[in-house]
Amino acid sequence: MTSDIQVYGTTWCSLTYRVREFLMQARLTYRFLDIDHDRTAHEFVLSAMDGRRRFPLVVVGDDVIPDPTISELRRVIDAHRISPERRRPRREPTT
Repeated sequence: MTSDIQVYGTTWCSLTYRVREFLMQARLTYRFLDIDHDRTAHEFVLSAMDGRRRFPLVVVGDDVIPDPTISELRRVIDAHRISPERRRPRREPTT
């Protein structure tokens, strides 16, 4: 499954954690790219940030947002009309 939201960061970064936590709680599908373990992702961050290793970097559609606030992230997601995942109804166990 592809996602309109990509989060570039690291597992140890509290700011990256904050963004990912918001997206999970909002039930928004996203792709996480760990720049410590993905060389292509690391190079993308460097090219997007003029050679600086600055994260989290969030890509929503064509928008590249370095270190977004939650309100900024909400605004961009709303502008792209990205909706939360719908939860599937629980199926009752059959006997």
